[in-house]
Amino acid sequence: MKCLIVGLGVFGRNLALHLGQLGAEVVALDRREDNITAIKDEVAAAAVIDFTDTAPLTRFPVSELDAVIIAIGDDFEASMAFTMRARELGARRLVCRVLSPMHARLLRLLKVDRLVVPEEFAARGLAHSLLMRGAVEGIDLGSGHALIEAATPPALVGQTIAKQAALFRRHDVRLVTLKRPERPLFGGLLKVDPDAPAPVRTLGTIGLDEPFLTGDILVLFGPEKGLRDFLEAEPD
Repeated sequence: MKCLIVGLGVFGRNLALHLGQLGAEVVALDRREDNITAIKDEVAAAAVIDFTDTAPLTRFPVSELDAVIIAIGDDFEASMAFTMRARELGARRLVCRVLSPMHARLLRLLKVDRLVVPEEFAARGLAHSLLMRGAVEGIDLGSGHALIEAATPPALVGQTIAKQAALFRRHDVRLVTLKRPERPLFGGLLKVDPDAPAPVRTLGTIGLDEPFLTGDILVLFGPEKGLRDFLEAEPD
């Protein structure tokens, strides 16, 4: 996958890094030298441009890229100008960060493929994690459903999906996977940085007889009420 990102604030920079880690070929553009310096070794190419001039876009094969992302977060006029220029150059898939309701309406008129409001997305996820006991992350999927990460309730430790199938069914909750802290090598004899976050391993597809362990993070999908009730319920 080849993509172009214009704007390297917190959202654009993290998007560029994650895309690069996933194997995408990323070209990143920003008006600030420090933003380019911070990311240039992590992407295929990075360059400083003037946001008052959209001409630099013509130097890239925009119509051949898999995606063009306008991630400018603090300049309405620049965001609109680069969005319009990318559309004129034949961008096949155009994604834009939304700055305001008016901006969103104008972007829809330009038939932008996807509108992104990072702050709203983060706020909705945080709301889910705050309202559900033990939840540490949450993604609102719409229509009253969510995907959350939650600490394993103490009463579930040592239990398995097979033993607690009725509990999952009763609340219409699905276990997507488990995230499990890595155990220290050699029984903890090797010194580790006590302030460093513990490494976590995603287990993938979970067998029905896999026991839940202390410290496991459950990745759960279901209706919001079902998820809340599940995390507060006593095992069967």
